[in-house]
Amino acid sequence: MNNRLYISSKAFWDVDFDKLIEQAEKFPDYIIRKVFEYGTFNDVINTVNYFGKQKAIESLTSAGFLNEKTLHFVSVFFKIEKSNFKCCTNKQQRHFYSKRSKI
Repeated sequence: MNNRLYISSKAFWDVDFDKLIEQAEKFPDYIIRKVFEYGTFNDVINTVNYFGKQKAIESLTSAGFLNEKTLHFVSVFFKIEKSNFKCCTNKQQRHFYSKRSKI
């Protein structure tokens, strides 16, 4: 792990960014997932360098939800089949019930 995480605040509009960066080692999953979904490409590279490739893969493949764009990017970026992501296996188990459904 590097000494400090250097990323933009772009993905972290909902938290105190300075405090988050000071305590980055306490929130790796949160930071990794937010950066991959909303950060810049440089943020992604710096996050992987800070936490390590294996931790990033672990965090992203175990995420309960990733949007389609992020899922595709992560799959290509790390060369991982989409079927290895928890969010893909959860998707197959979901059922859709419309308001008009009699169920």
